[in-house]
Amino acid sequence: MLVYFLFHRLLGWYHLIKTCGNSSHKRTEVKIMVSIRKMQKDDVGILYDIALRSFQPDYEKYGVYPPVINLKQKRFLPPLLFGKVILADDIIIGGAFVIGFGKKGEIGSIFIDTLQQHKGYGKQAMLMIEKLYPRIKRWKLDVLAENYHLHGFYESLGYKKIGEMSDKASGLNGLIYEKITK
Repeated sequence: MLVYFLFHRLLGWYHLIKTCGNSSHKRTEVKIMVSIRKMQKDDVGILYDIALRSFQPDYEKYGVYPPVINLKQKRFLPPLLFGKVILADDIIIGGAFVIGFGKKGEIGSIFIDTLQQHKGYGKQAMLMIEKLYPRIKRWKLDVLAENYHLHGFYESLGYKKIGEMSDKASGLNGLIYEKITK
């Protein structure tokens, strides 16, 4: 795990060096290729650790991880069938759980490694997920009611708030978002 952490730290420094430009310190834009592939059994350990780090701020604030994370068995609750791996230049940076039935789809969870957040990868990944399922016309997802940053993120992608929900077991409130595609 230390090797994985160090590698991602180096990847972050590499990206920083590439975007700083030449000695005049002009910022040049470097496009990182984001891709998505089906989750394999070998991916679970790496993705589980990324998910724990990604959701750590929510855990510290609310005392629970999303239902997708099974802490006792150190695995994900949804079957791998629904799992996607998010890669940046062929390096695993996150994952998602996507369910599609006919013309309806749901993004059960999406997470990006904390070292790779705020670089546009989440937005690219969301748009790619939608393109992977061209028959789906109605997407749904939910988010914690107090996570205002994510509200703005999903709204910037065209999602609209359509409802509220409450989890009696945890006492947490959430919002339901939906996006209708053409």
